[in-house]
Amino acid sequence: MSLKKITSLTMLLSMVLMTYTGIMLFISPPGRVAKWSNWEILGLGKEEYAQVHSTFMVLFIIATILHIYYNWKPILSYMKNKAKVVVIFTKEMAVAFVLTLLFLVGTLNGISPFSTFIDFGEDIKNSWEQKYEKAPYSHAELDTLEKFTLKVNFDLEKSLAILKSKNIEASGMDTLKDIAKNNNISAQKVFSILSEKQKVSIKKSDSLSGLGRKKVSEIADDLGVKTEELITKLKVLGIEAKSDDKFKGLCESIGKRPKEVIEELGF
Repeated sequence: MSLKKITSLTMLLSMVLMTYTGIMLFISPPGRVAKWSNWEILGLGKEEYAQVHSTFMVLFIIATILHIYYNWKPILSYMKNKAKVVVIFTKEMAVAFVLTLLFLVGTLNGISPFSTFIDFGEDIKNSWEQKYEKAPYSHAELDTLEKFTLKVNFDLEKSLAILKSKNIEASGMDTLKDIAKNNNISAQKVFSILSEKQKVSIKKSDSLSGLGRKKVSEIADDLGVKTEELITKLKVLGIEAKSDDKFKGLCESIGKRPKEVIEELGF
């Protein structure tokens, strides 16, 4: 067997797997939605895709180092001029450097078309939240059933009886995540079953999620007000906002967290 060939083939397979998992992570819903709805594609959830992506990244790096070792002479020849003298900043290296810098600067500064591509990914991620029933509050699946029912104003004993009638095993000290896992359903499904016969009662500010990602217009939709009205209210707090501004960034500009600002606005 040829270790050189094994190295090249390992690089190829690693790149294919990293590309696939990278695409899945790019289009996957935010973590809170993925965990709440038990989101999966081809039997893998967001967490599993992230784990596979990370381990294959390590394999790809190791294979790349070996690839450089086995192909050092050809790589070195790329950096030689016509006189066969090694010159690090050849025309080809300059072009490669500029391309790399362009992608880095364009992405970090939100320059089109990089920003358009990132926004496209954000739109896909947010579309999952519209598809699935939202959690009543962030990370609800991590709370015990006892704590969860208290927050949404459900009766604990009634909730346990409802779940039992659906052949779902649960106790007050089990988290929604554990109940879902033990019964092969999602935390979203548990909530859906409980809310069929009980009315959810929770503060609007507590029910908001994804505040770090959303634009002012999206926050306005969640609050049930017009964007112009929210912008006017924010102005009273000293925040000059536009409909497509990121809400979190605006809040941080006055040294406050998004939830604090929403509560100050009276929601």
